[in-house]
Amino acid sequence: MAAVMGNKKEPFTFEISLSVLNHLGRSLYRSFATVLGEAISNSWDADAENVHIYLDRNHNSFFIQDDGIGMTADDFQNKFLRIGYSKRKGGTWSSPAGRPFIGRKGIGKLALLSCAEKITVISKIEGGSYIGGVIDNSKLDAAITEDLIPKQYPLGKWSSRSFAKYSKGHRHGTIIHFEGVKEGIRGSFSFLTKTIALYFRFSLLDPNFNIFLDDEKITYKDLNDLADKTQFLWTIGDRKDPYVDALKATFSDSPDVHEIKALKIASVEGFACAI
Repeated sequence: MAAVMGNKKEPFTFEISLSVLNHLGRSLYRSFATVLGEAISNSWDADAENVHIYLDRNHNSFFIQDDGIGMTADDFQNKFLRIGYSKRKGGTWSSPAGRPFIGRKGIGKLALLSCAEKITVISKIEGGSYIGGVIDNSKLDAAITEDLIPKQYPLGKWSSRSFAKYSKGHRHGTIIHFEGVKEGIRGSFSFLTKTIALYFRFSLLDPNFNIFLDDEKITYKDLNDLADKTQFLWTIGDRKDPYVDALKATFSDSPDVHEIKALKIASVEGFACAI
């Protein structure tokens, strides 16, 4: 039944203030690696085969480009920009290509919003045109202070010029530009490759998913120095894993000070190690 509002019958609507973003965790951002992890997770869920990360330390910014399925205007508005949207809605647990979704509750993207002064997102599906917008955190902060509702905070217009280098030859997928990274881009190149390799170690074994940092492919070999420091290793099942093989090879050099133990657990494969 419609509620009576003055002399006009209109339904009441439920509205959420933008300040909820802060309470939910717009400050989820903990480190540069956290942001990279969230962005790469989105690319994995979008069935991307290649994810390119381009750092620009001189301008304190970076781009992340993937060749995933991309987004339509409806996807961008009602999925990406909808905080709390779950990819598992309707009982769907995997992508069209069969990848198990990494994203769960739909609030991890708040980390993307909190790591830089300005974030521009553009995306397109195959055969389509780019859609997207700019989220300016200074304007978003003002909107939160004024207690606006989401409909009162329109995204800014994006400039094709700033994306020219990364959109050339890009048939489908998403590109995100982070400007004014808070606390700067910390960590050396080797540190970042190691962090990404550790964060997405499972995906590095998938020949259909590749991660590049400044055009250099990240592989399990970026974790070699961690293998040298590993003290204990428990392998579960018989899964072939080049990283585990590297660990075993390291242990074989000094078997008296290392412990290797195989475990048999039904329907489970993997490993656990202590460094």
